[in-house]
Amino acid sequence: MANRERILEYAERVFALEGLEVSLHRLAEDLSMGIGTVYRHFPTREDLLLGLYHRFQERVDEAGEALADVADPYERVVAFIDQVVQFSLDVPIARAVGVRVQRVFPEQVRVSASVPAITGAVEAAKAAGQIREDVDVTDVAALAGMLADLVWVRDPQRSVLIPRVRALVLDALRPQGAPRPALPAAPVSVEELTQLAHRNRMGP
Repeated sequence: MANRERILEYAERVFALEGLEVSLHRLAEDLSMGIGTVYRHFPTREDLLLGLYHRFQERVDEAGEALADVADPYERVVAFIDQVVQFSLDVPIARAVGVRVQRVFPEQVRVSASVPAITGAVEAAKAAGQIREDVDVTDVAALAGMLADLVWVRDPQRSVLIPRVRALVLDALRPQGAPRPALPAAPVSVEELTQLAHRNRMGP
């Protein structure tokens, strides 16, 4: 099992830097490991990507379990959104791996175990008047995913955009008439936004 974890850990780092097409032979060579050892654990690159997918899902599940420690339902919703963004920052290849697994192993794709926790938080926050009554948990997940897409923007713009758009996302969830805090930081300039729109996305 130690070799399997070594392969997964190293593949995660290399794929994040060079893309998902790095060969198993290259991984074996870098790890000073026989290719037969790699093949025993992962006969194909797709099997390796499936292993990474399960590895990422475990992290998501663990983060979801931690939401139970947040007593206030609205703060639990906010914590979920922040988790999604942080996970995208920590594991930039997770979405690309998920897309590949969906195509090759669709039967392996599953809903995160954190869904019941965030669903309960959304319903409780609605009942408490903390978020608008017509919001669904899928709306919250979609907004979190849209915000997470900004992790591909390079700094210094990313450090401006994410907090500002996060504040706008939270405003969208608040019930009508609720106070709106001032947006953090100054916005990026039109010139910066134009450059971002024409720049290749960072990562694989």
